[in-house]
Amino acid sequence: MTNREKEQFCAFAASLFEPPDGTIVDDLQKDGLLSVIGATVRNWGGGGRFHAGSPQAKDKAGYLSVLQNEYARLFGEREEKISLVESTYKPWTDDKECKMVFAASKGLIMGDHALHMQELYRQASLEIPEEYRSRPDHLVLELEFLALMYRFAPDEAIERFIGDHLDWIPELKAAMENAKAHPFYANAVELLHLFLQKETKIEKAKEHEQKKIH
Repeated sequence: MTNREKEQFCAFAASLFEPPDGTIVDDLQKDGLLSVIGATVRNWGGGGRFHAGSPQAKDKAGYLSVLQNEYARLFGEREEKISLVESTYKPWTDDKECKMVFAASKGLIMGDHALHMQELYRQASLEIPEEYRSRPDHLVLELEFLALMYRFAPDEAIERFIGDHLDWIPELKAAMENAKAHPFYANAVELLHLFLQKETKIEKAKEHEQKKIH
């Protein structure tokens, strides 16, 4: 994939984790989209056929309703919901000097990684949308930021961002499997996981070649 294709992929992946509306259903109905995704998944080492339970044209409203209900079940306002926020998967802070009793706790928002994302947005002159103000490290925003990085940032910065901010995706994938998520969401996280794995392998291969040269 070229960096332009990776940018487009990350923007598309971000849309898969937004609250579903008619736009995503329209995208799934585009000719050949799921076939292209399926071929890509297989090329990246994914098994089987990518299946999102795609809608028939006559049942667009029904399919959208299914996705909206599933989004609410998986990510909605309940204690056992699956989080799409990076901070909740990591210790609230890595600062050993922090005396707060919950400093090393997980499951909290606005931790170190959220503050770092805020700083990255500030440096890039990006404004955080109102609905994400308390969750600047939400997966949707991180993928949209990664898409921009593929356009503007050097490879080293992209590699560091993936390692620093998207290393929790395997945990998200496991949580989705435990929840028996609808194929749309199960495959969305699988697609993202495979992409990030491939990107990590590419960077490791580059490092290996550079070491051989030197």
